[in-house]
Amino acid sequence: MKNRLLFQIIFVFIFSSCSDFSGNEDAVEASLKPAPVTTQQEEDTPTRTYFDMDGITFGNNTFVAVGDGGAVLTSSDNGSSWDNGTSGTTRQLNEIAYGDSTFVAVGDRGTLLYSSDNGTTWSVGTVANQTSTTYDGVAYGNNVFVAIGSSNVIKSTDNGSNWNFVTTANLNDVIFGYYDNASLVKYQFVGCGDDGAVETSDDGSNPWGSRDTPATGFVLNGITYGNNRFISVGEDGKMIKSTDNGSNWSDVNSTVSNDLNSIAYGNNKFVAVGSNIVIVSSDNESSGYTPTNTTLTFEDVTFGNGVFVAVGYKIIYTSTDGITWTQVYGE
Repeated sequence: MKNRLLFQIIFVFIFSSCSDFSGNEDAVEASLKPAPVTTQQEEDTPTRTYFDMDGITFGNNTFVAVGDGGAVLTSSDNGSSWDNGTSGTTRQLNEIAYGDSTFVAVGDRGTLLYSSDNGTTWSVGTVANQTSTTYDGVAYGNNVFVAIGSSNVIKSTDNGSNWNFVTTANLNDVIFGYYDNASLVKYQFVGCGDDGAVETSDDGSNPWGSRDTPATGFVLNGITYGNNRFISVGEDGKMIKSTDNGSNWSDVNSTVSNDLNSIAYGNNKFVAVGSNIVIVSSDNESSGYTPTNTTLTFEDVTFGNGVFVAVGYKIIYTSTDGITWTQVYGE
């Protein structure tokens, strides 16, 4: 009797161990299958924001570009790669210059900034009787920064920290150069603007003298100095030059009708850029210009350390000769 009872108990125990108490055999089978393998998803590559760049310059082995919304970009490897700087403003920055270990950027609504760490961080400059003037151009020479804009000319003798009003004017760009004919060296700031306007000053202060030019009726957007001459460029391919320190001006045949925004000198040639156009001088004498690109649009161009660098709407390109261009930044 005891043996029969023991057998029944053992049988019940074995049956219970092999059964799903819920009576669901499918669930039991599923519970015996290996769990699905979960793989960790790769993180998405961060999307870079590209900015509309309007001005660029070179100094201390560094290119610094400025643009829309206070954007600042810096490159210390000849334009191959670009890092973000921190301007501290969201206002449009239109142009930038370098001098005395300092970068100075100017822009909308009286924006004046300066940087002593190659464009990484910026401080705000102040101007006496500050107005909402939009500043479009800035240049350095003879220990002075000069900024020009829609209504006035101002200057700073302390590397962009403090600015003083100089005179009223409506100019778009300014450059510093010098006339050297072995017997005479003369320094000069030269600014260009609407209706073919050109104004000059030897020290950035008064007087700023107006010069007659053959560009009446044309907007002059940019100006540069090189090979003992000033060259200004503007709308409809207009170009003028001066070989006597900005006193007298004559036409240059650009061979194009596109709007030209900026011009730079380097590697014994002038390179001008604009709306769907790049033109290059072939003779170092500011004449004989040849179109080398008819698809790229740039707002500004500069030269440094053997390289031309041009900036535009969310793009930056480099070139050693003004003919072949390589994109180094942009979508």
